Amino acid sequence: MLLAINIQNSAITLGCFDRQGNLCVVSHIASETRQTAEQYACGIDSVLRLRGCDAGKISGAIICSVVPALSGVLREAVEILCRCEVVNVSSGVKTGLSIRMDNPRVVGSDLVCVAVEAAAKKQLPALVIDMNTAVTFTALDESGALVGSIIAPGMRIGLESLHTKAAQLPSIGLTRPHTGLLGKNTMDAMASGMLNGTASMIDGMIGRCRDQLGDNLTVYLTGTDAELAAPYLTETVRHVDDMVLYGLHRIWMKNKRREI
Repeated sequence: MLLAINIQNSAITLGCFDRQGNLCVVSHIASETRQTAEQYACGIDSVLRLRGCDAGKISGAIICSVVPALSGVLREAVEILCRCEVVNVSSGVKTGLSIRMDNPRVVGSDLVCVAVEAAAKKQLPALVIDMNTAVTFTALDESGALVGSIIAPGMRIGLESLHTKAAQLPSIGLTRPHTGLLGKNTMDAMASGMLNGTASMIDGMIGRCRDQLGDNLTVYLTGTDAELAAPYLTETVRHVDDMVLYGLHRIWMKNKRREI
């Protein structure tokens, strides 16, 4: 099996692929820069076992990270746990992707992964919206080249800022029942602001990107918060779970030196 790891600021997503390329296990652990490699190895082993996956059967691993402080730690954790080859998505790794940015070497590996997966689907031009701590928009032109990106604050950052910067606003979650656009109390008003506000921003960005990339733009929505935002969008999007993990699998296949 192949272990694919997507390291984000708030959470780490683990995915196990079988030899046929099927994503058979998805688990999540918290991002914590104070944990050691040994602690992460124990945590990865535990959550995979909960999902019925034996870490001893993992023969390769690939990591995408937007948290530099955790990249080496997770690599060491996987080496301790699985004793297998580990690939970090960084400059020098073959992706097959044309990156037309000012400095292709510093483009976020999460953007590269979703772009690789979107290009492989061949529905171009394309826009991938990845909703995590930040909301990222990754644009591909008709040739499948990554031609630009947009980065905006995520919903959880917005709620945290409201709570910490505005004295009378409480801390709320986004999973509470939401009654509609116009809140009848402070918590509903905050939830509406985040959900409807973020959806309106995404709808607007899609329209502006369509103006630049073409009317036949295919839009993908992914990320940990995608399911929360999707019902509030008016634009047509294709909701694809774990798009980064699928991109990681494709990159591994381009760089593999052994079977998984």
